[in-house]
Amino acid sequence: MYKNIIELKEKFEEIKKLCWIKSTINGNSSIGRTFETLLGNEENSFEIPDYNGIEIKTKLSKKNIYTTLFNCKPEGLHYMETERLKDTYGYPDSNIPKYKVLNNSVFCNNKTIIGNNFKFQLVVNRKDKKIYLYIYDLKNNLIENNVYWDFDILKEKLYRKLKYLAYIKAIKKYTKNEVYFKYTKINFYKLKSFEEFIKLIEQGKIRITFKISIYKKGKKIGKTYDHGTGFDIKEENLISLYEKIKI
Repeated sequence: MYKNIIELKEKFEEIKKLCWIKSTINGNSSIGRTFETLLGNEENSFEIPDYNGIEIKTKLSKKNIYTTLFNCKPEGLHYMETERLKDTYGYPDSNIPKYKVLNNSVFCNNKTIIGNNFKFQLVVNRKDKKIYLYIYDLKNNLIENNVYWDFDILKEKLYRKLKYLAYIKAIKKYTKNEVYFKYTKINFYKLKSFEEFIKLIEQGKIRITFKISIYKKGKKIGKTYDHGTGFDIKEENLISLYEKIKI
């Protein structure tokens, strides 16, 4: 793996020398996709590391924003739990109010208010080896706790995709309404353990984010558009989950 890390480091230095690079696509994923295009990576939906066993995360330097480690849908009593959660506990879309959406981050260490009627909170149950979603009314009466994420599934995803991580920083500018990126820094990390992952969830340093929207136009208008249920962490907490690799 060290050889692969050195190889990626050298390719990063080559890309860094290119200075400002025009974005290859539009949207939130443009910073990462532009870098991977320069690496020669083709876009795919497989849950495998981006480069020879190394997962690549690319973020803007000036923002200590959350990074999604991976997506994992919850399980429960219903086949499509995310859609059920949206339909039962979601709130009106800002553009098309007759349809519901559910775009919220949920933590272990506090309750998140959902719309105007509910509260969500994560509860780690080590005996069951599950992370449960507890749902309350506004008076903190428990409504249900049937939705969960299984430890074994989370562990498999974490070790398959994120055992080694390359965290890349970049800056952005606009020129004639076009987006350009300059990639400035790369750090490499090795995962400590699944136990540390669970601890960070318990501490509220890793959150779970529902990104359940709707199609806004076309034949699918109003239909559920699930962008994934993300397990997110801030850069400042990466060192709790990973050991930094010295090169």
